[in-house]
Amino acid sequence: MIPVISFAIIASALFSIGIYGLASSRNIVRILLSSEVILNSAILFVFSLGYYLGIYNAFLIALFGISMALAEVVVAFSILFLVFRKYGRIDEEKLTKGAEKQ
Repeated sequence: MIPVISFAIIASALFSIGIYGLASSRNIVRILLSSEVILNSAILFVFSLGYYLGIYNAFLIALFGISMALAEVVVAFSILFLVFRKYGRIDEEKLTKGAEKQ
C-alpha cells in the first residue's frame, strides 16, 4: 500500500504549480488551466485521504468534483471563445486596458 504522505506531497506540488501559474500568467487560458490544476490537486488529496481512512464516500465526492470541474471548463472555454470572437484576443492585460479606454 502506498503511504498517504506521498499523495499529499504530489497534491501539494500540484497546488504549488497551480499557484505559480496563477501568479505569473496574464493569458486567460493559462489562468484557467492553473485553476484546474489547483482543483485537481484538492481532488487528489480528498481521494487519497478517503482511501487511507476507508471512507468510500470520498470517492463519490472526488467524482462529483471531477464532473463539476469539467462543467466549469466547458463554460469557461465557451465564454473565452465568445470574448475572442468579439475582441480578437484573450490576453487579460490587453482586454483590461481596452476596457479602460472605453
